[in-house]
Amino acid sequence: MLSAVTEPEGPQPNRSPADAPKDYETVRNIGTVAMVAGVAISFGILIFDERSPSWPWLVGLWIMALIGVGLRIEAGIRERRRS
Repeated sequence: MLSAVTEPEGPQPNRSPADAPKDYETVRNIGTVAMVAGVAISFGILIFDERSPSWPWLVGLWIMALIGVGLRIEAGIRERRRS
């Protein structure tokens, strides 16, 4: 009887995204760090590497920067929907 009072036994409906915590600030900050670090390190490799640059590292860093851009876009969309 106590469980019937505290929790319904049927399946719980899915929560809407509006009930999610406001984590777009965190997503935006992670995106910024990934974007800046990826671009800065890859340009550092291009500028200071006297040999031919390590292309796998450059590709990985540019992918990291693109992921950062995507996270910032996602954070902007979340913030716009909430306001």
